[in-house]
Amino acid sequence: MTGGEGPGPDLLVVLDGLAEPPTRETTLATARTPFLDALVRLGHLCRIDPQDGAGAGEISSERGIARLLGLSGAEARRLSRASLLSLLSAGCGSTGWVYLGTPVCFGRDGRLLRYVSRKEDEEAFWAALMARATGGEPFRFLPVLGRGGRIDRMVLALPGRAGTTGTPPRQGLGISENAAFPKFSQWIGQAFPGGFHPTGDPGREINGVWLWGGGPAPEGAFRDEGRDDRLAVGATSLVRALGLRTGFRPASLLRATGDTDTDLFEKMARVEEGLRSSCSRILLHLEGADMASHRRNPEEKRAFLERVDREVFSLLLHWVVEGRLTSLSVTSDHQSSPVTGNHEAGPVPALFLSRKQPRRESSPPGRMTEWEVRDHPVVPVEKWIQWPQAPPGEDGAGYSGKDLCLAL
Repeated sequence: MTGGEGPGPDLLVVLDGLAEPPTRETTLATARTPFLDALVRLGHLCRIDPQDGAGAGEISSERGIARLLGLSGAEARRLSRASLLSLLSAGCGSTGWVYLGTPVCFGRDGRLLRYVSRKEDEEAFWAALMARATGGEPFRFLPVLGRGGRIDRMVLALPGRAGTTGTPPRQGLGISENAAFPKFSQWIGQAFPGGFHPTGDPGREINGVWLWGGGPAPEGAFRDEGRDDRLAVGATSLVRALGLRTGFRPASLLRATGDTDTDLFEKMARVEEGLRSSCSRILLHLEGADMASHRRNPEEKRAFLERVDREVFSLLLHWVVEGRLTSLSVTSDHQSSPVTGNHEAGPVPALFLSRKQPRRESSPPGRMTEWEVRDHPVVPVEKWIQWPQAPPGEDGAGYSGKDLCLAL
């Protein structure tokens, strides 16, 4: 490796929901990831907690990703997911209070059985809901559109200021922990008296909408069209909205999705365009691991990570060796268990590489797994996100300081 033609960008890769409670059999531990393993040998492993010690019921991607993009803990805690997503809706000028709606299935005891359906089921549900809306309801639907003009997420706007946020959906929660808006619940019951059945499979039934992530309608206060030298590559509405909030220009994606079926080659093509256009910071967000966890499908999650290794980390390894990146950071925004289907509390593994460090000898860092880093220090998020500007030396975090040009 000879150092490349220019300084290169600082690239942050967020594998949403990849991390799990530390055992020897997590997805990271059992997946075959030779290219990620090679990157680990060039860098430094530690642990970070983008959720700032939040309990399981408070964990959210908006908090974790916002912290990784540089917002303070206090700012991240105040973020409302519904307010953020309102920025992407044609009805952004709404006033009052907004909630994010998630299609769910309640059991007969009123507890939440499932809170993430297949994407095609969710799109079909929202399309059916909009077909039943007359416009005369005492609330407003603010659809957030995705690929092909299909409804990606749904925001509900209410008059006045409700003042409540609503608990994020979590398997086993009672219906009383849903944000209460009786007129909407009654409307849903009348619109779908027998529930919504996209197929004959009872395991895919949708019989309610969970309202959460509530906050005041943004009224454009957070809007920022993004800086030319910052690029966010992500297919989810939340990442596009957080990019606008933190000054990242959203990349145009036609085929990529926010699930395991995403087009990784298209995402990497957008990242490479950012390299060629002299971006200083690039965010690459991959959502599939979190979605597989919510479906409680560890095999799907493992297969997705192995595909990410082949199609993403293999290319990143070449870019590192060629000197096209100033730094590379890889982590997860929160833990997400494919056993329970829920977000879980606790630190996540984090990998950092920089071409700014002189070479020093150190012991091999091992693999990037929750179990192998369980005794590594938990580095404050504020410190970790500053390492691209000022990489650590041989400090308490034990950074190896390997020169990336010589380490292979």
